[in-house]
Amino acid sequence: EDERSPKAIVERGVPSDYISGSTVGKTLLKTEDVPMSEVPSEEVTKPVSEDASQQLPKRTEPLSEKEMGDHLHERWAMSAPEVDLSGSWTLIADDAFKSEYDTYLKQLGFNRITRGVACSLIARTTEITKQSKSGRELYLKGINPKGAWERTLTASGYPDFETHAEMREGSDYNHMRTSIKTADAEDVDAEAWWEDRGTKHRSWLRGGKKYGGGNFESLRYIEQGSDGNILVCESIFHPNDAGKKKAIVKWRFNRD
Repeated sequence: EDERSPKAIVERGVPSDYISGSTVGKTLLKTEDVPMSEVPSEEVTKPVSEDASQQLPKRTEPLSEKEMGDHLHERWAMSAPEVDLSGSWTLIADDAFKSEYDTYLKQLGFNRITRGVACSLIARTTEITKQSKSGRELYLKGINPKGAWERTLTASGYPDFETHAEMREGSDYNHMRTSIKTADAEDVDAEAWWEDRGTKHRSWLRGGKKYGGGNFESLRYIEQGSDGNILVCESIFHPNDAGKKKAIVKWRFNRD
């Protein structure tokens, strides 16, 4: 291995403050493709198919109290009227989070050296969110030591089509899917909806080949009791290999 490569430099045992303050750590994270946000993707590009494009949602008026009351357990296309995830946010990178993040990276297959570099730089992660069209669209821009990336998630569900309380993930719901191109130019399918009376936004990226192949699931919401000042994103990587454990981490962001 080249002595000048980021991995080789780190393996020789350079100080952690040098890693954090130089391009060595950043380059290593890019080379190893370490996830430093809840989803390692760049942008929404196009509908998955013509059928999906024909399902583009029309209604943007908020759901009424009656509609919300009649669909307590449903997947919604829109958020509750009082919910807005918009804001500028900075990751709460305390010791508890770094420990959880280290475990998450270990479950994804990263070695101790790479995990150590990632944990030393993760505090620089920020996010900008913009919710629009009654929650049908959620724009996300993540900024971290690997760079900046952005995409827009489009939610679908009731009232676009009927859903049922007894049905679970993987059932035959006709959610609109869009194609998202990852940072490695890998195409995955994205879908999203709202849950818990329109207070929590769930999204899936399906068909990824990274980390042995699998799907990313994310659940975003405002933390209860935070007065709107803490955004939570629960991230789960579902590996295709049934013999592997799920990789789970909870990202918490302070409002700037």
